[in-house]
Amino acid sequence: MKLFKIIISIVFIVGFISCKKDAIMTYHSENSIYFEPSIKSTPLDTTGISFAFAGGTAKDSTINIVILVSGAPVNVDRPYSLFIDKDSSTAKAGVHFVEPNAQQSIKSGFVRDTVKLKLLRTEDMLDSNFKIILKLKANENFNTAMSFKKISDTRTLSYIKYTVNVNDILVKPKRWLDTYLGTFTRKKLFMICDLLDTTPAYMDAQAGVGDIVFYGQYMQRYLNQMEKEGNTIYEDDGVTKMKMGLSVQ
Repeated sequence: MKLFKIIISIVFIVGFISCKKDAIMTYHSENSIYFEPSIKSTPLDTTGISFAFAGGTAKDSTINIVILVSGAPVNVDRPYSLFIDKDSSTAKAGVHFVEPNAQQSIKSGFVRDTVKLKLLRTEDMLDSNFKIILKLKANENFNTAMSFKKISDTRTLSYIKYTVNVNDILVKPKRWLDTYLGTFTRKKLFMICDLLDTTPAYMDAQAGVGDIVFYGQYMQRYLNQMEKEGNTIYEDDGVTKMKMGLSVQ
């Protein structure tokens, strides 16, 4: 009787392992396709890109979007279906971005592909955010069985829809000190960057108080010299004279 119980236990364990292996093999054989950010340690189905800290001369930017498939690689190229949801997107192809090539594929020997999405900087991004919604569809090579995951009662994570938000909305850099730099304006920020070979990103995250004091002093001397030469610099309204903070007057 004891020997019979041992045999039954062995059969049960072997059966369980076999079923587990079969389940794993079935999952991998499904060839699901999905966006890589959705499976990272901090899963995402949305990203935000801003031109605001890119400097005044940047006209475009290209971001990489990685596509993954489940299962083992094969020895042929496998086209997949990626498209822009134009009904839900607020960004316009050819105006705010360059539409990715319709002919995308997972190359032979690989289980991933990188789509390059080129974003175009436009005037209307100064005060508006635009979204580009990319979606994956099932085709003869891949399915979308892994489509979404419920994160909470109010949030669902998508594996097959990816949203890119793009704008050029500029906010005051974190290291900006009014007492030295005066009232924050877009024109003033980019003039500081152009004349002093710095960047908005540096002023937002890295500039020390010494840097800010120097920027304020240098800029006020420059503004004074321009006014003395009859080339007074005004803010964008064409009326308000540009000036730095009270501590550098």
